[in-house]
Amino acid sequence: MIRDVTDESAQRRLRSYFLDSITHEFRTPLSTLSASLELLLDTEVGLSAGEMRELLKPTHLSLLTLQQLVDNVLMSSRIEAGRFSVHLRPTDLGAVITSAIQLVKPMFERRQQTFTIAESAFPLTVQADPGHLTQALVNLLTNASKYSPLGAPIDVTVLTHSVWIRLAVADRGPGIPPSDRARLFERFVRLAGDDEQYGIGLGLAIVKSVVEAHHGRLGVDERPGGGTIFWFELPLGEAAAEQAATGPIGIGSP
Repeated sequence: MIRDVTDESAQRRLRSYFLDSITHEFRTPLSTLSASLELLLDTEVGLSAGEMRELLKPTHLSLLTLQQLVDNVLMSSRIEAGRFSVHLRPTDLGAVITSAIQLVKPMFERRQQTFTIAESAFPLTVQADPGHLTQALVNLLTNASKYSPLGAPIDVTVLTHSVWIRLAVADRGPGIPPSDRARLFERFVRLAGDDEQYGIGLGLAIVKSVVEAHHGRLGVDERPGGGTIFWFELPLGEAAAEQAATGPIGIGSP
């Protein structure tokens, strides 16, 4: 019997890569948690309230990192198994942005990075699943933080055009060559030369699945002056679309 094992070999390599990557991803935050908890449990070390607070900051960041990793792995598994779905309802996009920023705030503080946010003056309503949309935005913000220099600002922009709304996240990183952009949103794809960055290549693939489940579209562009802009567009809710038709509501040109 002759059997083609090409696909089996590829799947074994993929599983091996996934296990190696996820082990590395877990090891760093777990080491931070272990070191911080050891100090807190050491009764011989007298820590002031301020020192304890500073010690708990990396602990909190490590927990958030682990939570995001687990969320991405679980969602990726549901997507692969065909069990991923969204429950659309009228959602204030501003509330989604606020929630996502709160989740990534510890990472930005640790890297001394700031946000600049340009959005409409009134609530923008989209038909969305707020939980999944927040996770997609968290993935984009996390990527922007990791690939931007320490202290660099991250730009979040909301633009409206007709019945669409665009949310863009711009970083000050090294940029992405056009030849590398086609596969960015595939699972387990990481950029060449990012060995020092954490990640297993699931974040952008999840963003793609979430946006497409919302009947939207997404893409990546070069940021003028250096860096990358990741964006996605979603249909506006009926109320926001009617309000948008009455006058200019965007930031800049659509």
